[in-house]
Order: sequence, then structure tokens, then C-alpha cells
Amino acid sequence: MNVIELRNVSKFYRKDFWAPRVSAVTELTISVKKGVITGFVGPNGAGKTTTIKMIMGLIKPSEGKVTICGKDAFLPASRNGVAYLCEQPYLYAHLTVFETLKFAADLLALPPKSIADEIKRVLSIVELSEKSNMKVKELSKGMQQRLTMASALLGDPQILILDEPMSGMDPPGRRLFRQLFNDLGNKGKTIFFSTHVLDDIESVCDEVIVLSKGKLVFSGEVKTLLGRGFLGTEMVVSELKEQDIPILMQYGCVMGDSDGDQQHLFLPATCNLLKVQNFLFEKQTVLLSINRRAKSMEELLYHNSDAGVL
Repeated sequence: MNVIELRNVSKFYRKDFWAPRVSAVTELTISVKKGVITGFVGPNGAGKTTTIKMIMGLIKPSEGKVTICGKDAFLPASRNGVAYLCEQPYLYAHLTVFETLKFAADLLALPPKSIADEIKRVLSIVELSEKSNMKVKELSKGMQQRLTMASALLGDPQILILDEPMSGMDPPGRRLFRQLFNDLGNKGKTIFFSTHVLDDIESVCDEVIVLSKGKLVFSGEVKTLLGRGFLGTEMVVSELKEQDIPILMQYGCVMGDSDGDQQHLFLPATCNLLKVQNFLFEKQTVLLSINRRAKSMEELLYHNSDAGVL
């Protein structure tokens, strides 16, 4: 089941009445599956934030339709059970951490008797329990990001739509958020988040949607995208006999450096890995290591076209 759907969505802007219209998003058709962690990536100006704002009903599409759980995204009812974290959230600096979350809980109309326990729960998740009485203005940027995430978790939403939730975070904070996303995914939550850090996509996401200049260039499983960059397999073997080298070369192997009794082999993506492994086993050649060689996601997305993506 798809919880978020965009069908032939376009968004145009004009700087003034007489200026030509500029396209931020063009004929975008994407879907986000229930219970799946989906990453949303693309270079600056690709249209990610505009797309997220249309999903949240903050702006209307110029053309096409956006739905959440089958309801028009511009209807408030579509956002029941949906948490949203914008790219640059605003916090009241004079409030404490607890007061900030209490204010958010009141806006969500959570049962008054459960609010204190709910605040304790979300503060524990983002590891801010000891900062409950600290004022927002006294928090570091990373702690403020944890606080905004805690606010998004209030009420145990089923769908989380997050715009650059880990932007500028330090490594401990990023690890915390990655683990949090994995835990939420294991509980069946739907997470749709944009990011510029491609390691986040590889380590967290099930699926990825890639935009470039407002247009869709890829949508699918992360492993499918990474599979496009598969180059081959590296092996290190020992006890390789001289007479076996020509046969391995016939199989497509490229002979690398030798280090004492160790020989490095490279098997291009077109080479039959299983056939080579069986041959080495029959010849009683010891396989010391085997590693996959592939382009990084950064190379796949940003280094291979004029558009900057794929």
C-alpha cells in the first residue's frame, strides 16, 4: 500500500506578474510505500523541499494531485497521524525543553493526563532526558535538532516526513538518528526524509527517490541503485599454480599484484564468479579474501551526467 502518492505533479513560480514562470517540479510521479524508509535525494535546487511542502499541504501544486493515505494532501484530515519536520524549524528560545514539548503536545490535543509521560518517552528516545529544564537558547544546534525530533515523535505518529533532519549534526547525533530511523522502521512506521548525506541512504533506507532539476531520475530499492555501480569482485588467493593463470584469464580474470605466495585477482562484473570459485576449489587454491568493488553512491548520483545525477 502507498501512503504518499504524487501523480503528474508540477509546481511553477513567478518572481512577479510579468516574469516568465519557473518550474520547481515538473510532472513528478512518485509513491512512498507503507512501513518503508524512503530517502529523498538530489542536488541543491532539485525541488525536494518544494515537493515536501506540497505533500504537507503547505503549498498547492500547479498541476497534478498529491494524496496521503488516499486523501487530498491539502485537506487537514490527510495529516492525521503524520509528523512533519521542516528544514529550518523555529523554537521559542525562552522556553525550556519540557515547555517546548508541552506546547507541541497541547497543539496535538494529546490527553492531558498522558502528556508528562509522553514527554519523558520522547526525551529518552533522543537522549535529552537530563536537559528537560534547560532553556532552548542554552542548547547547541545538535541538541535543538534532537528536540525538534522529539516533538515530531509526540503522539507516536505512523508517518514521518522529514526535511533534512540530520543536516549539520555531529557524528554521535547522526548515529542516534540513524538508529532511531531503523527502530521506527522495524516497528512498521513510514519514514520519508530528504538528505544530502548519501551514507544515510545506504545505511538506513529501503528505497530511494532521486530528483534532478525538478524531475524524477530514479525511484526504487537502494540495492537496485547500488547494483548499477557494480564493477566487479576482488580476490586474494594463495597457492595459485602457474599453469592455472591462463585458464583464469580465459574466464575473464585480471591478474593483479603478487605478494609472496599471495596473488590478487580482479573479476569484472561480466565475469562468472561462481565458475571461478569452483575452479579455484577444484585446484585446492586457498581463497584468502573476497570483496565487492563498486562505485560509491556519490559517484552514481553526482558524477555521471550534466544534470549532476545518474
